[in-house]
Amino acid sequence: MFEHEEAELLDVVNDHDEVIDSIHRGDMMTLRDTPGRYLRVIELFLQRPNDDIYLPRRSPHKKIFPGSLDHSAAGHMNRGESYEQALVREVHEELGIETTPEDFEFIHKFSPSEELFYFRQFYLLRTDQEPQLSPEHTEAVWLPPHELQAYIEHDVPAKQTIYEDIPILIAFLDELS
Repeated sequence: MFEHEEAELLDVVNDHDEVIDSIHRGDMMTLRDTPGRYLRVIELFLQRPNDDIYLPRRSPHKKIFPGSLDHSAAGHMNRGESYEQALVREVHEELGIETTPEDFEFIHKFSPSEELFYFRQFYLLRTDQEPQLSPEHTEAVWLPPHELQAYIEHDVPAKQTIYEDIPILIAFLDELS
């Protein structure tokens, strides 16, 4: 996390993903030990027309998973944002791509777990627009979907949720073909 992010306000939600409060981003780790109080995040992969997936590496200056492989774009939802608004904002901030909510394909919604104290919605964005590498990332690769699993297994570290999301992404893409 960068210093300027610490003061951002995030919605806190209950077990039904309904807003019940807000918290400063810098204080979000206090929710780890408060069952029934969760955050919301969005995660997505960017796909080119040739089917390759954009996989960036997080900056070593990030507070959470520094230097790890990451989703094409991901982030916490700010106070008052819908999942769709967060998608549009994060894709613009992290990839420099202008989108609308209709551009995204919903893949899966994950509920909080003991390890992850947030709801997360997972999406795909298919586009021919070239992403710009954001300050949140240091490098990126484009890989065919069938090479993603082997790549993350042989490149340590990777953001924790990547290991769960890649098989779901591949199954989603296989169903479409």
